[in-house]
Amino acid sequence: MKNHFEIREIKKDDKRINFDFFIDGKALSKSLNISRFDLAYCDFDLDIIEIDIAKFPKYDRTKVNKNAVAQFLGNNEPCNQFDTNRMVLYRCHCGSDYCGVISFNLVKQDDVIVWKEITYEDDDFEYGKEIENSGIKPITELKFARREYELEFENYLKKYCV
Repeated sequence: MKNHFEIREIKKDDKRINFDFFIDGKALSKSLNISRFDLAYCDFDLDIIEIDIAKFPKYDRTKVNKNAVAQFLGNNEPCNQFDTNRMVLYRCHCGSDYCGVISFNLVKQDDVIVWKEITYEDDDFEYGKEIENSGIKPITELKFARREYELEFENYLKKYCV
């Protein structure tokens, strides 16, 4: 069975647009039992944020967003600071993976994209190991029709990363 995949805005103001993935109509963060607005999981590479150009003149958020999309599509190698080749979904507000992240393995097949082992990752990561006091509900696997999945990201790029 394939899951239905969407990228939706979940909060918007003058300086930021927050997104989440919706799987079969439910926010992925809720399925994992985390809050997108808890400091531990509020950094999401698809979020659109206004940057202080005076302080960070070379920072290009659009480049971050486009790179994230390329990774989610399986076109770029996933990278995280643990060098585990797992895709990062949610990370700490500081942007450091070392605070712990929610990540997964992406498998790209002819007509399907598969997310495997969606769970908390830190320095001591070992899939299946009990995550003490995390409250996170790991997800073993999600499967998406590849073309529908790709279209969601194409639409995101057209609308937000022009």
